[in-house]
Amino acid sequence: MSSSSSSRPSLLNRIARVLLCLVFINAVIGKVGGFADTAGAIAAKGLPLASALVVASMLLMAAGSALVISGWRSRLGAVLLLIFLIPTTLLFHGNAGDAAERIQLLKNLSIMAGLLLVIEQDDA
Repeated sequence: MSSSSSSRPSLLNRIARVLLCLVFINAVIGKVGGFADTAGAIAAKGLPLASALVVASMLLMAAGSALVISGWRSRLGAVLLLIFLIPTTLLFHGNAGDAAERIQLLKNLSIMAGLLLVIEQDDA
């Protein structure tokens, strides 16, 4: 749909990539300020090494977002974000019977769809 033959993404594409990643950027900032609370929520799910998992999630979200937004290695960035988002969705938002959790589940599925579009779009 691009009217240009260059490999640079359109302005609309670049805006979409920023909007797609805002939730991850916000989450990284929240995890910095609420590290102990996030680690506690992870530990409450019975997962080991909660603090290490928080750090890993922050790295996945920060690196993935930077790659998707920059347009350089966007496919890798989208995969990194999916590596974070899929287990997080299953562990924390899998209760579709709860209305609030269903909203979070559907939001995450929508974000996954956007990331899959980034993967498909970036053939290089």
